[in-house]
Amino acid sequence: MTGTLEELILATALFVAIHIIPSSVLRQKFVGVIGEKAYLGLYSLASAILLIWMIFAFSNAPYGPVYWETGNWARYLLIIMMVPVSILMIGSYTTPNPTMVMGQKAVKTEKARNGINAITRHPLMWAITLWAALHLLNNGDLKSIIFFVGLGGLSLAGTFLIDAKKAKEMGEDWEEFTAHTSNIPFLAILQGRARLSILSIWWRALIGIVLFFAFFHLHMMVIGVSPYPL
Repeated sequence: MTGTLEELILATALFVAIHIIPSSVLRQKFVGVIGEKAYLGLYSLASAILLIWMIFAFSNAPYGPVYWETGNWARYLLIIMMVPVSILMIGSYTTPNPTMVMGQKAVKTEKARNGINAITRHPLMWAITLWAALHLLNNGDLKSIIFFVGLGGLSLAGTFLIDAKKAKEMGEDWEEFTAHTSNIPFLAILQGRARLSILSIWWRALIGIVLFFAFFHLHMMVIGVSPYPL
């Protein structure tokens, strides 16, 4: 089964499944038995192992049937859009955010409503979603569909699952937080519920741009596929 599409499907299915558990009643059962910290530790370890397996399964699987091919326009779009994706990625790890694991204490802070969170309260999930969608556009083979739909679909669904879980956990504090933020990127800004401050994100944007160029130039070496237009 190693090096097959079936292995990739299994790894992807298990990776998706383990991320749905925290949004179900099973989470509370596990926490009740082993405790919160032990649960989070085991959950993080299991997620990492399954993600690594999923990546290796993707690398070793055959391409399978090709359902679409896009031209250079899709590659140019990918290159351009990976800049904001990289900025979202950096912003997610450098900004207090109550949607992140163990981030509940940030819900009342002003920083949690500004900066990158003014764009979306789920910067990491949207970074992965956009990354997956852009790569899926450029790769119409079956193994890419399985891999990128698995990661991107899970991340997009995760924005709604996290919102539902946090609403139950935080109550009024969460309602106040969501009144000044949005799930859909830029929606709160367009509605006047949030304000984008360049001072809050300029250095994150700079690091994100550096990260983009690093990924772009190392893509061939690390991934084995050139990101340059044909």
